[in-house]
Amino acid sequence: MPSSVFEGACDMHSHLLPRVDDGFKSFEESMEGLAFLKGKGFVKAKMTPHFMRDYPENTRAAIEQKYQAFLQKAGDNLPVELTLGGEYMLDSHFLERFEEGFLTLDKTQSLVLCETSYMMMDPMAKEMLYQVMLKGYQPVIAHPERYMYANMPIYKRWKEREYLFQLNLLSLSGYYGKPAEEKARQLLKEGMYDYVGTDLHRVSNVENLISSIRLSKKELDRLLILLENNKTL
Repeated sequence: MPSSVFEGACDMHSHLLPRVDDGFKSFEESMEGLAFLKGKGFVKAKMTPHFMRDYPENTRAAIEQKYQAFLQKAGDNLPVELTLGGEYMLDSHFLERFEEGFLTLDKTQSLVLCETSYMMMDPMAKEMLYQVMLKGYQPVIAHPERYMYANMPIYKRWKEREYLFQLNLLSLSGYYGKPAEEKARQLLKEGMYDYVGTDLHRVSNVENLISSIRLSKKELDRLLILLENNKTL
């Protein structure tokens, strides 16, 4: 993949906020992660920590406080421009987060990054997403290619319901397994993705994984469209 692909790009999905989930574990590591993104050409990044049953302490107020503390500690040393969002698991805690208001992805405060369990979707997930849309939010399904239960008929139903899709960049490298890579390439070919993110949890090996991605001209053209879409966020 050409090294210039990410020049001026925005990474819209990352776990760079330290000590809040399974992502970066220290301020120093997070700064290294931001420096890594800058080195790849990114100029903006969204911190999207997990909101899910596994992290009950991750309320909106708590995450906003930790984000502000991170910005204060970084001062003028931030390698890229930062904004705060969230990644919301469609589980039993989802409606609690719904009541406190979502940390959205975009300037209009309408795009909500959502995920499901990799093995199966919560039986109430469809209703949860329906309620989200009734309130004027737009669901963005994080890394749909990684859900083991999902297939093309399911993806098409989701698109018919007007859900947006976010590609995990490393899925194209085979990092999450061959099935995820195959589905990612198929969804990319079909033009079903709307955005792309690194879903960055740590820097180790990511450079080599990104360098290992091989794309056809058509795949690269579609990836560039997604990166352009990211710039609107």
